[in-house]
Amino acid sequence: MTREEKKVRRKDTILAHCLARAVIEDQGGIETAVETYGPNAERLGKWAALRVAIKVTPKAARVAGFIITWAIGMREEGRSEYSITEYQRFWNEGERQAYRLQADFRSLWQEFETPNELASQVVRQLDEKAAAKDAASLATRLVMTA
Repeated sequence: MTREEKKVRRKDTILAHCLARAVIEDQGGIETAVETYGPNAERLGKWAALRVAIKVTPKAARVAGFIITWAIGMREEGRSEYSITEYQRFWNEGERQAYRLQADFRSLWQEFETPNELASQVVRQLDEKAAAKDAASLATRLVMTA
């Protein structure tokens, strides 16, 4: 792995990764985001950053929650991979809602069809005490490499 690839593959919280990707998506892609904000977001002022964060946070939070609940389902069922149908069944989720969540996930994580790879990283960090009721806080506590 080159030095540049190591820079790109950062270890951060799940929510932070989703927020960054949502900001990039909001701008229409990485090239446009870099052009607008600069390579290190140096042209993004405090108020502009706040406006963008407020705009993209709901989607980023939904996607982070989807990754975590996917991981919890995988762990509870002892699976190394999961499908959208298995997710839907485990969480008793309506078909339309499950597919909306998957569409949101795919729009931020275009390189993945399902959250299996990301969820596997989460599963390794989940201890036995972490349960479905903890899912809301896990997005800000668990880290992954993306």
